[in-house]
Amino acid sequence: MEKNKLMLGIVFMFCIFTIFYACSKAENLEEEIIEIPDPEEPEEPAGPVAINEADIDANKIATINTSAVVAQFYNFWSTRPMINQTRFNSANFRNSLQPIKDYVKSYNLVRTMGGRTDNLNMFYQGVDASGNIITDFSGLVTSMRNFMSTGFKPRIVLSKVPWEMVADKVVNTYGNTSPPDNYDQWRQYVNAFLTTLVDEFGMQEVKTWRFRVSTEPNYTPNHWNGTMEDYFKHYDITVDEVLKVIPDAIVGPGNMLTEASVATYTTELIDHCANGTNYATGATGTKMDFFSISYYEKIDQNTVALPNKIQPYRNKLNSYSQFSNIPLDIQEFGILRDENRKRGLSLSDATELGASWYATVADMVHDFRINEIYDWGQEIESSDLPQGRKNVMRMFQKMEDGNRLEATDSFSGYAGVIPVVKGDVIYLLVYNHNPSRTSTASRTIYPKLEGGLISSGNTWKMSEWTVDKNNGIMMHELYKDVRAAGVSEDPNGRIYGNRPSDRFGNEWKNVLNANISKYENLTKLPKTVTDSVVIKGNGSLILKVDLEPHAVKLYELIPE
Repeated sequence: MEKNKLMLGIVFMFCIFTIFYACSKAENLEEEIIEIPDPEEPEEPAGPVAINEADIDANKIATINTSAVVAQFYNFWSTRPMINQTRFNSANFRNSLQPIKDYVKSYNLVRTMGGRTDNLNMFYQGVDASGNIITDFSGLVTSMRNFMSTGFKPRIVLSKVPWEMVADKVVNTYGNTSPPDNYDQWRQYVNAFLTTLVDEFGMQEVKTWRFRVSTEPNYTPNHWNGTMEDYFKHYDITVDEVLKVIPDAIVGPGNMLTEASVATYTTELIDHCANGTNYATGATGTKMDFFSISYYEKIDQNTVALPNKIQPYRNKLNSYSQFSNIPLDIQEFGILRDENRKRGLSLSDATELGASWYATVADMVHDFRINEIYDWGQEIESSDLPQGRKNVMRMFQKMEDGNRLEATDSFSGYAGVIPVVKGDVIYLLVYNHNPSRTSTASRTIYPKLEGGLISSGNTWKMSEWTVDKNNGIMMHELYKDVRAAGVSEDPNGRIYGNRPSDRFGNEWKNVLNANISKYENLTKLPKTVTDSVVIKGNGSLILKVDLEPHAVKLYELIPE
């Protein structure tokens, strides 16, 4: 009996403990359900935030006066050179141009008049017994009709002199570069060539085209197998004949080579057109509606050479009132060599280095009043994939036709801020460029915005787009994949050009096609900050921008 009482007590105590424990857990569970956690600290927004000027090194500040407009941020990137206009006869080629039509508006058609090594454009066929020229322009009409069907605007380079016009047929790098033996025949040919275009497309249309006389006439003998005075004569006579057919023609001389080691002359052409004796008319000077140069960068020279190349021409044009405001163009443009002095067929660097260089050049467009930069193409070989600098061009498009604002800084090297306002939206293109690919010189820049637009509001909504080694670039990934696939590589080939075939065997295209979706994602212009909020302080808005050694960032500031 005692034993049974003991067992009953143990069971009772166990039940009491179980009920207590269960109730205790239920209470704890209830507490967990209704417990309101402490609020988390908000994360710092990505990208720049407003900061205190007292904490900043003054040499890192770029001051932007939003009340001071200095110029328009105009489109300078929409003309593309084309060596062979007969390519437009192919429907496949014409259709392939659709993806670029949002940024390419004009084509500069080169070597249209014959004298080529490929025997295209053989419109001139000699003279008859009376000394009258014989021509067949059916091919010209066909190719120009097909070109015009694309909607692009043509610009015509009046070159080269046909082979049949020279007795001594010297074949130079780019074909016949000698002047004609008989300028009466050349006059007839220029007249017939232009008359054919006017008859086909109408005077009102053709007079809006540009006509350039020759290419790099100071590059002897590769583009001009004659003296400086020989070219002056050729230019004067050609312009005189152009104006007989198209009195309002827009005409100018060939783009000047700017390689000092091989250029046979420089600004003397401007002097001749300003106050020289015209070989055709005997009057003083020659009509010149635009002037242009070639500018090719070379990574191995570890600099940005544009200022030294263009400044003498800008100064000389400015010295003549009739020429100070005519368009000054770069009609050949690119990065010609890599850091190992290798050229290949590439005319650009497709990585972040090419992107930051392009932003640097864009800043100089304003400084030197460069009207246009003709671009060979911003895509990667065998694809529509954008090079890094095409993504920078996409940034330019957002800023296009806005008003460029006054900006001052004390930066060393190649870095800066291009500020533009469109309506009440402010854009800041911030860049850091180092000529060396292996540079580790990252940089922090502090754009400081002040003036009327800033004083009118305290809070701004900010978005950011970025191009650097980790954003908007595919070439590093492509190289990694091509090497992993065992594709043959030429260690002496050009590296990171826009044509991977300069470096790798043909199988690289198989790798490209097999991974095309990945590369398409990598080459999209990434929006790295979306609608972050920044607040003005002490009458100005200061942003902190951290940049890789080769980097471009675009900020969009919208008042709230």
